[in-house]
Amino acid sequence: MRSIFRRKQSDGSSDDSCSEKSFPSLGLFSPVTDTGEFDAKQELRKLRELDEIFIRSKKLESLSDVPYVVDEIKEGNIVLLDISNLNNGNEQAHLELRRIIERIRGATKGYQADLALVNDNCLIVTPSFVKI
Repeated sequence: MRSIFRRKQSDGSSDDSCSEKSFPSLGLFSPVTDTGEFDAKQELRKLRELDEIFIRSKKLESLSDVPYVVDEIKEGNIVLLDISNLNNGNEQAHLELRRIIERIRGATKGYQADLALVNDNCLIVTPSFVKI
């Protein structure tokens, strides 16, 4: 696929003579980087990091739950938040939910975390390497 976007050489040589570089990849969770050579230690370190990804769940009740969410995102875990208590139609609870979401968004902005509403009762927060 990279050869499609490669500019043709001005000396008239064919694309077959160009040597293709190999790009190690760990699938969806790892960006493709040009390392020049295969580095086994780096690949093992990346694989160990992938082994340590967990999906955590938490019933969101107040602003005191925000540090838990931020810590889990720092560790590279995915967090599912049950927001049913705060999304019950009560105006005061709805304002509290908005405050909590803004606090989570602000605290995890440096980690490029993504927030998304799964349904009316569930919010998901993911680290930067997991795209929603």
